[in-house]
Amino acid sequence: MKRRRAIQTIALGVSGIVILNHCTSTNPFPPVLVEKDQNLVGLLTEAILPSKSAEFPTPETRMQFILNQIDGALTLDELAFYNQGLMLFKGIVEQTFLKPYEELESNIQNYTVLRALSHPGELGFFMRKNKKWSLLHFTTSERYMTEYSKYEFIPNRHLGCKLV
Repeated sequence: MKRRRAIQTIALGVSGIVILNHCTSTNPFPPVLVEKDQNLVGLLTEAILPSKSAEFPTPETRMQFILNQIDGALTLDELAFYNQGLMLFKGIVEQTFLKPYEELESNIQNYTVLRALSHPGELGFFMRKNKKWSLLHFTTSERYMTEYSKYEFIPNRHLGCKLV
């Protein structure tokens, strides 16, 4: 009787492991931004602060960093405000210049970024968040932290911050 019970337990355990290994999970949440909007946000953040990933390498790209910040650092209200700012930016650019931001010349792109940064409301919130996250991504690169901030990756050894 004990042998039969042991064999049943082993068979149940093995079948459970086999079933769990063959499960597939899907992401229940839709992406925070569609790919076209991700490209636009990427262009905006590069216009605000070029990433220079060769000189200042980071574990993740600027866009991955910003998507993580959007997904984890914003409340639902702030996320709605951010998306409204994005839609407002796209609408204003297309109404003013009769073409999307991606097709504008670089000096006009920079002009629109400067104007949008000083705008109040949703548009200003959207642009200020992108500026803040671009700067945060840069200042968390290992080279910046070790060479410019004199940060040491040792607990309790940070000797101060540098102004950016």
